[in-house]
Amino acid sequence: MRAEGDRLPLVLATRIPILVVSMGAGFLRFLGRRRRGVRTFRRALRASGMPPEHAAQLVERYEEMGSIRKIMADTGILGFR
Repeated sequence: MRAEGDRLPLVLATRIPILVVSMGAGFLRFLGRRRRGVRTFRRALRASGMPPEHAAQLVERYEEMGSIRKIMADTGILGFR
């Protein structure tokens, strides 16, 4: 009779690829929404008549707020710098 622990490698081998694909798809959705949000923000600033220099600075900072790499670097997760 096989022990329950013998199935763990099989379970992991079947579930990890699904998890990786799911996380990848979620990340790509996040990037698309972030890109659209930045574009919408830029258009709103231009429509309001804000000077281009100020609008560019605000858009740059707004875009940095959603940067996964920057968030990870600021929190020290996974040693990103």
